[in-house]
Amino acid sequence: MRSPSDVLILEDDPAELAELAELVRAGGLEPVCCRGPRQALVRLEQRRPVLAIIDLNMARAPDPERRASVPDVLRRLALRHVNCLTLVYSAAVETIDQQARIYRIHPRALFQSKRHGPEQLRDRIQGLLTSSFGDLALCQGLVVHLPSGRAVGHRVAVELLTARVANHTVLLNDSEARAARRFQRWLGQVGSAVMVRALGDRHYGLALREPPERDAARP
Repeated sequence: MRSPSDVLILEDDPAELAELAELVRAGGLEPVCCRGPRQALVRLEQRRPVLAIIDLNMARAPDPERRASVPDVLRRLALRHVNCLTLVYSAAVETIDQQARIYRIHPRALFQSKRHGPEQLRDRIQGLLTSSFGDLALCQGLVVHLPSGRAVGHRVAVELLTARVANHTVLLNDSEARAARRFQRWLGQVGSAVMVRALGDRHYGLALREPPERDAARP
């Protein structure tokens, strides 16, 4: 059985960290919990998350954790984990200037304001954990072809689906590109309306297949 894909959670409040971890676990993915930036950097050396949930405020983090910073974590995600969706949540991401400061570190970051309350944060995360496109949906950490009920759980397939929902592409190395081609063959076998499209420079994305052209009407 394939291990579930990882979700990195950087949160200094232990109660909120546990709650977010349970939400991720309920979505069929594996939470990688971090109380501070230093621990997050260590985890990112060891794991390949498909989603990172990042709290900007580390006021409650243990002192040793503050030897690194949240910008250090965002920079690592942007440079070395380019296919990981990164959701930044804080009360300080509501204005264009505030978001621009984050974009300078991580140009593909997504934002969720804490001022909107924990329910909206949970809804946003739940939406990312249950992404859908065409006849595919992310369910319990698996990419499911809804008409047939068949599923695949490879990390590259999960990355492609979550990236498509966020209007991102994924950057794949040679091994990952082979996995994307296997996913494309699987999509053909189940008769999916979705295809994997090579976009050049090792970038890939999901797209809907062109409908077959009807035969021209005969006279």
